[in-house]
Amino acid sequence: MPSPRSFLAIVAAIACSAPIFAQTPPPVLAAIREASAHLAEGHPHNAVETLERQLSAANGDRDFTAALRAAYSAELKGILDPVLQDRVKAKLALLETPAAETKSTGPLPPPVFGPATTPVPTATPEKPAGDWIKQATNAFNRAKSTEPSQFLTARDLFNLAFRNKVEMTPEQTAAWAYCRLKVAADKLNKSTDAATAADVTGEVEAALRQVPNHAALQEAGRDVLAVARPRAGNRAIPKVDAGVSAGSFLVKGSNDGAFTEKLVLAAEAKRAEIFARWSGPPGGPWAPQCELVIHVDAAAFERATQLPAGATGRADVKLRDGVALSRRIDLRADDPNLFDDALPRELTTVILADLFASQAPPKWAELGMTVLASSDAEVGRYLRTLPRCDRDGDLPSIESLLKAIEIPAKGVTGFHVESVSLVDFLVRWQGEKTFTAFVRDSQRYGAESALKRQYGVKDFRQLEETWRANVFAARK
Repeated sequence: MPSPRSFLAIVAAIACSAPIFAQTPPPVLAAIREASAHLAEGHPHNAVETLERQLSAANGDRDFTAALRAAYSAELKGILDPVLQDRVKAKLALLETPAAETKSTGPLPPPVFGPATTPVPTATPEKPAGDWIKQATNAFNRAKSTEPSQFLTARDLFNLAFRNKVEMTPEQTAAWAYCRLKVAADKLNKSTDAATAADVTGEVEAALRQVPNHAALQEAGRDVLAVARPRAGNRAIPKVDAGVSAGSFLVKGSNDGAFTEKLVLAAEAKRAEIFARWSGPPGGPWAPQCELVIHVDAAAFERATQLPAGATGRADVKLRDGVALSRRIDLRADDPNLFDDALPRELTTVILADLFASQAPPKWAELGMTVLASSDAEVGRYLRTLPRCDRDGDLPSIESLLKAIEIPAKGVTGFHVESVSLVDFLVRWQGEKTFTAFVRDSQRYGAESALKRQYGVKDFRQLEETWRANVFAARK
């Protein structure tokens, strides 16, 4: 089952982009027809899934948007969980949001990088083409009002928008350049060494190339360079581009710029995708950021994490009263499946700490959800092992699986493969968000009661019979 993309970004494109196709593309038209059939049969969730698979291809098609709106409206009528109701309402609200009119903010006032409080540019997402721009402009506006530290966050998010080829208005470009200048000047003010001055020089020169005709920013940038260049002396000025850091991630241990950039962009995209899959769009960039620590090979990874040889990733989140104090993911640079398996798997673990901040999900659910974030090949490896474990009597009963507090010392393989199979089965049956609601209900009312609420299953025995009838019958 394909994972839904970040819906906030997609809806922004639907609301604001002109369709590329003069007519509805055939796959999109087929999806609309299939969704209509699902609605007629009383299966709105299936209609939603069918349409969401074509979100990218639809590219703002009006018939598609109308069908998606109808599917969400029908799905909303059958949802009892208030959290899920809010999620669907938010999606409907986004679909109803019209494209904003483009407004000119006029010339930008000259920025001041000293202690003075001269007003800074105003950035508004006139043509929101993605979550990066919305988050960047929100951070920028918070920075100029009450939170100066947000200039760094805004800069990183504008960087990401640029890297993702998101078109910016002149005002947004100017705001981005201002953030780069402000952060560079603050860095220069805090240090007198030549290396820092060289870094600042490269960053400021790059920022000024973005706004060659903006007199105020050019003047402010020259003021910073007048201090930075002499301080740098003969130190080589590094080549600085739009940057690779992101609002939610901080990469450590990598000296390969291309790899770091690819990792940051992949992590941001996967973060949005995983949040959307199990709950809804992320509320904003993580604070504190999630550290992505890269180890050169298996030996270095083992020394740093104390995990057995062969492990490819580790995630660690420290919480206090439901609030994250730190987030960290350790990865191996020599892992050929880093982007397909290790990164999304460990990232899911970190995201689950957000989705279940007050109480961690049961081990079987966490195992299944993290593995399902991996590639089809990795998921298939678990599912193919299931029949052998069943023949050998290594599978626990569904009741003992759902009641388990920890992974048992014996029958570890059976516990793992059954966890993945059961989560996969429940997700295919009623979707990811229903599964998330089921796990939350299990924590509140118990697993058996949650089965009745979310799946209409009366007890553990009926779930086991249903699961076996579907999973093993499909393999005969």
